[in-house]
Amino acid sequence: MISDHSIHKLVCVLAFVGLLFDFGLADAADLETKSLFPRIEAISFDSTHLKKQKRAVIVLPDHWQSIKPAERRTLVILHGRGRHELTLIDDKTIRQQLLDSGLFVILPDGDDGWYINSPVRKQDVYESYLEEVLDVVSQQYQLPHNRKRWAIAGWSMGGFGCVNFAERHPEQFAAVSSIIGLLDFPRSGLPKGQSYKVPVERFGSDETVWKEFNPLHRAEKLKGMSVLIITADAAFDRTMNERFRDRLSELKQPHQYIELKGGHTFPVVREAIPYVLEFTKRELSADHK
Repeated sequence: MISDHSIHKLVCVLAFVGLLFDFGLADAADLETKSLFPRIEAISFDSTHLKKQKRAVIVLPDHWQSIKPAERRTLVILHGRGRHELTLIDDKTIRQQLLDSGLFVILPDGDDGWYINSPVRKQDVYESYLEEVLDVVSQQYQLPHNRKRWAIAGWSMGGFGCVNFAERHPEQFAAVSSIIGLLDFPRSGLPKGQSYKVPVERFGSDETVWKEFNPLHRAEKLKGMSVLIITADAAFDRTMNERFRDRLSELKQPHQYIELKGGHTFPVVREAIPYVLEFTKRELSADHK
């Protein structure tokens, strides 16, 4: 015969399980998935960190559901300033390249946030938000936690963002690729035509604080990571990238450096994407040492 005490314990356990189930349903209800193209989906969710609804796009490999979760190679690509999570897939050529890559490609919407937790706009915690995006997408598509299956890339503001984020989260990525990224920024004193006005509304005006966000000053954090830097001969970011390259050489950090023809423009990004995809596939391959 079951005692009253046992029945009470059983009721409590069932109530707790039901509470967890309710929370799970609420979380699932907060997610909205929409197909944009075959194998390209948009995920909308309520961001805990930004306190507003946000969206990320994911490009899925062919027959992606047959790929074991532990073998799912993932590339995060951060967009540039004035761009958004749809920029790459709106370009028909790049869209096809992403679809053909065999990678799970995550395209977050970073607004104009520079992918940092702003020291002056305390509500703009875009680094924390990016962590949130990766967590949401990882759960939705069963992406692995193994850093050997993850890479991050970006262009312009996103080039700054991907290197900065990789330095702050080195345990998460095996490879990082920057395209025309601002890799010695924010700072003053660069040559005329080789600088970019610091958005003080985002970074503040204290140059001491700027150093905390400048990827050049934490380049040693990339140790053990594969690094690809792409700039262009007429781009205003070229000097920044040369300085970052030289810093990696000082640290004896292996890296690849490519200088394309052109300026700080989207056509250069378009030309660079195949380099990034090939680099990423090679570095995340199962037999890569």
